[in-house]
Amino acid sequence: MTAPWLLRSRIEQNIADHGLDYPWWIPMISGLGLTTCAVGALGLRHDLWPPGTLALMLVLVTVPGIVQVVVGRHFPHVIETIGVMVAAAVLLVHPVTGPGAFDCAPGLLALLTAEVLARDGIRNGLLTAGTGAVIILVAADRYHLHGLPVHLIDIVLGFAVGYMLLWQMRALQAERTQREGERVRATLAERQRIAREIHDLVAHSLSVTLLQIAGARHALRDVRSSEDVSDADAALADAERVGRQAMADIRQTVSALAEGPAETHALPTAADIGGLVAQMERAGLRVSYDEVGEPGRLAQATGLGLYRIAQESLANIAKHAPSAPATVSFTVTQTWARLSIRNPAGDGGDGDGAGSGLDGMRARADQLGATLVAGRDGSDWLVDLKVQLRERDGMLWCPRMVRRLAW
Repeated sequence: MTAPWLLRSRIEQNIADHGLDYPWWIPMISGLGLTTCAVGALGLRHDLWPPGTLALMLVLVTVPGIVQVVVGRHFPHVIETIGVMVAAAVLLVHPVTGPGAFDCAPGLLALLTAEVLARDGIRNGLLTAGTGAVIILVAADRYHLHGLPVHLIDIVLGFAVGYMLLWQMRALQAERTQREGERVRATLAERQRIAREIHDLVAHSLSVTLLQIAGARHALRDVRSSEDVSDADAALADAERVGRQAMADIRQTVSALAEGPAETHALPTAADIGGLVAQMERAGLRVSYDEVGEPGRLAQATGLGLYRIAQESLANIAKHAPSAPATVSFTVTQTWARLSIRNPAGDGGDGDGAGSGLDGMRARADQLGATLVAGRDGSDWLVDLKVQLRERDGMLWCPRMVRRLAW
């Protein structure tokens, strides 16, 4: 690793060790500024070369940075702060001679104020600024320091620079925290969406399979002719086909999650609800279907939500009341769509125990901005969904998705 990269990595490690969030060049500029002020102050006192006793003050200022770069370790911040203050105080005790001579030693205190405030917070920054101001006032009173107002203004400017750096760092940290929270929420929402998709897929496939197997079992129990055997065989064949399709869909979903996008397949829409009901009817469910309007005009996202709710409702019927008659009515107009599914409530008609099916339906209804009623209605179990529609580009969308498109 080259020397510049080694220097940068060690500075960044020091910043991380102290829980700060500054770019590496900010503490580097601060260190160079302190060194420059110390060298300038020694030069004004003619004690830089050949080095005199005051040259030791340059050691107090630069040793912490040198140790960090060479050894990879850092002094406690309080030792660094005290070292720079002592160096500035000793230099000011030995004033610059000559009429109207301007001293740059107070610049050490201004730079130190900015560094401490940006690093250690407002309280320590105020303490450092106050101490620096006292040192400058004493030096002006007892050791004839020239330019007192300018040096005090430098302290104030150092405080302002440190405060701006501190505020910027805290704002950046708050923004990163907010983004991380948004990422976590987005991840959770995506996981919930995937869980709903897999739940709906598995629940529907298992419901159809169980209905087919139950029908085959009853047919085999009452075998009287080869026709009964053929019916049982056909039911089992349908169950096998549905099971294989479910496994293929699950593999596709898992593959997409693990390896990225795979071959795309058309998702079901509102126009497929009639086929869904027919599939359940072929599996043995006693269900009637009434359709009014043009479901094919519904936008795909809106239609998918309605299809999944119908799918979950029919799966619940197959699970809790498979022998009872059920009715599905679906109406689509220019301004609204309504899906209503009713069946006599079975013993478990209030849900699936864990409640994931009903929670999934409510989540989908919320995504559509629809009103959903799911519960007992007298002796029946009713799922009733109504969503407002708006026309856009020849398709019917729910208003919430229209707003997203407009945005």
